[in-house]
Amino acid sequence: MQAMWRVPAVASQQVLDLQAVSLLLDVPRDVAPARAMLHFLNALLPVAYISLVRHAPEAPMQLEGHAYGCGVRNVTHDCFAQYRRHFYSFDDATHIAAHMGAAPGDSNELMALQLHADDIPDPGWRHQIYQREHLSDRLALLYTPMPRGSAFSINLYRSESMGRFGPQEIERVLAVAPLLRQVHRHALGTGAGGLDMDTRIALARARLDAAPLSGRERDVCARIACGITADGIAADLGIAPSSVHTLRKRAYAKLAINDRAALVRLAG
Repeated sequence: MQAMWRVPAVASQQVLDLQAVSLLLDVPRDVAPARAMLHFLNALLPVAYISLVRHAPEAPMQLEGHAYGCGVRNVTHDCFAQYRRHFYSFDDATHIAAHMGAAPGDSNELMALQLHADDIPDPGWRHQIYQREHLSDRLALLYTPMPRGSAFSINLYRSESMGRFGPQEIERVLAVAPLLRQVHRHALGTGAGGLDMDTRIALARARLDAAPLSGRERDVCARIACGITADGIAADLGIAPSSVHTLRKRAYAKLAINDRAALVRLAG
């Protein structure tokens, strides 16, 4: 059975260290806001994956999906494709999001929903996503960041090796949930947080048109700026991961930068 909480509109009092605050402030400026959210949350508790979803009337749409940690395979895109194709209608989050999106006016309602892998009602959903990718549970935050708009959800996943979200960890997430909604609202206001990944990549690539890069280097840099991993870029462009690293190194040298943060400033 899924556990559900109604979250207060104002963030609870909680001490955040300066690193966590800095990561939170990066969210509205980042080309990939959910990636910045994931780094912020990992300053508070371990989270393996994040998936930012817009619950459109016809079907949910994944805006971003990221894994935390070097060398961790990002399974969120494949999992969401399965979820959207077969399973979202079984999810209580879908029905809650539909109710929230249809509510009149500017709603400050924010709901949290925890789903353990063992409690998933459909065996196909449980096997093809949670058991196959060794996920223990999901903690979803549902809200409407803009008036009269679709509901969004921030979906946090734990791997089996991490164990389930514990009560104290859930309290930490609920305490900062209003802050996450607020920074996502600012990201939407700048146009960063409501675009699908293909549009986000195209915009980042266009902003790099004047840069002294080859077409392939520009393709790679646009995807790096959008938070896609080297393996994801390799699959997207049909090249080897080693080629992605080589193209990134060349591009960074031409742009006289050393890290992704500098690239985001150029492409964002």
